[in-house]
Amino acid sequence: MTIFRWVLVTALAMAFLLLSVANWTPVPFRLPDGVMINIRLPLLLGLAFIAGWLPTWLIHLGAKANWKRKLGKIERAVEPPRAAPPTSVPPVA
Repeated sequence: MTIFRWVLVTALAMAFLLLSVANWTPVPFRLPDGVMINIRLPLLLGLAFIAGWLPTWLIHLGAKANWKRKLGKIERAVEPPRAAPPTSVPPVA
C-alpha cells in the first residue's frame, strides 16, 4: 500500500508540474489594501490551496489531541485497580 501511495503522489506531483509549466502566466491580483500585483498563476493557486488546507489541518490536529486526552481519561477511570503483589507465605511443615 505504501508503494501505491508513493506512485500516486509522484503522479500528482508530475501532473501539477506539467500544468504549472503550461500555465506560467502572470495574472493580476488585488491585495486587501487595494494594491494590484501580478503573480504567476501556479503560485496563486498554491497559496490559495495552503490558505484553505492549513487551518483545516490545524483544527484536525487539535481535535485529535482532544479526543486522545478524553479517551485516556475514560480508560484510566474504567481501568480496574491493580491487585497487590502476593505476599510470600512460609510453607507449612
